[in-house]
Amino acid sequence: MRVSRIFSVILLTMPPVFADTESKRVKQWLKTDKNSDGVLTIDETSGLMRRFFNRNDRDGDGKLTKEELGKLDARLKQNPRNGEQRRRPEAALVEGVTVRKNQVYRSGHDRWKLDVYLPKEKAPKGGRPGLVFVHGGGWKNGSKESGFWASLPARYAAKGYVCISVNYRLTGDGGGFPACVHDVKNAVRWFRANSKGLGLDPNRIGAYGNSAGAHLVSMLGLVKKEAGLEGKGTHLDQSSLVQAVCASATPSNFLKWKNQLFPNRGVLAGDQENHHARAAKASPVTYSAEDAPPFLLIHAENDRTVPFEQGEVLANRLKASGAKNVTLMRFKDGGHGVFRAKETKTYAAMEEFFAKVLKRSPGTTPPKNKVTNGCK
Repeated sequence: MRVSRIFSVILLTMPPVFADTESKRVKQWLKTDKNSDGVLTIDETSGLMRRFFNRNDRDGDGKLTKEELGKLDARLKQNPRNGEQRRRPEAALVEGVTVRKNQVYRSGHDRWKLDVYLPKEKAPKGGRPGLVFVHGGGWKNGSKESGFWASLPARYAAKGYVCISVNYRLTGDGGGFPACVHDVKNAVRWFRANSKGLGLDPNRIGAYGNSAGAHLVSMLGLVKKEAGLEGKGTHLDQSSLVQAVCASATPSNFLKWKNQLFPNRGVLAGDQENHHARAAKASPVTYSAEDAPPFLLIHAENDRTVPFEQGEVLANRLKASGAKNVTLMRFKDGGHGVFRAKETKTYAAMEEFFAKVLKRSPGTTPPKNKVTNGCK
């Protein structure tokens, strides 16, 4: 048994082999590509592929491309036992955390569910701070059950936060704008309405999202009730605003997307006559204000999916509006998956950010506004 483990470690440290995107195994995996778009979403996978979906989704965009599948195939060829080993989901490996799966925050759609991650210890008087995690995937893919969106809230629950990981309607299934915003706002209202039973302090809630999820958590931080984006869901007596936002690879300005209006499709699909107004209403920059909550924005200059300018313009608009606490972590590389590509810096930065903003004692001064450039 010991020899087998040593052998596995040796194999894992071997140099990577060429990723063959046309291998028999990759072709076999792609047979579950239901819509024939050449990529796999978590809903198109099962078994171990679903369990370890997020681990193989290296750029965190909610889909497995041929290149990512080819790299997985290469790793399995290096160590065939990797694909056979059975492990518990990462969330289950975090001690001291209770998970409540598939809590319904609104009835009537299969996507109106969230998972709750709770510290097992009794909450202190006044409750614990809370965190909302919103997955990415281009508003058309992704799931709260994907590894990263389960392991990250579990990790923070172990640090004393009450956490939820949220599903929302996707494009092609009743989603798009404004439905996706309605849904995440409803989830936050549910969170507050159930604060007593969860040991949550409803006045200390933060949110993290990547890509499409970054867009949605930015809306949670900026869009007030009078904007008319609450939807017709539940707990409308509760606020849907959060008190701190961390967002990586953030779509923030649909009016100027790669120097033009974002196309009238996908998340913004609708009648052409109202396309421009819809783009403005869906853009976080539209709601920049002096009373914006603290923001930690993370973006790579070489992000080809969501241009770096999208994160930069949001930081600049917030600062220009008088927002007191805005930090932009700017990386030269890391691509669209910069949060995990630069995890030695980003994980620590987010942990420190939420601790300072949400765990600080009442009456203390929040961190001051700054922009950090030149991160490698």
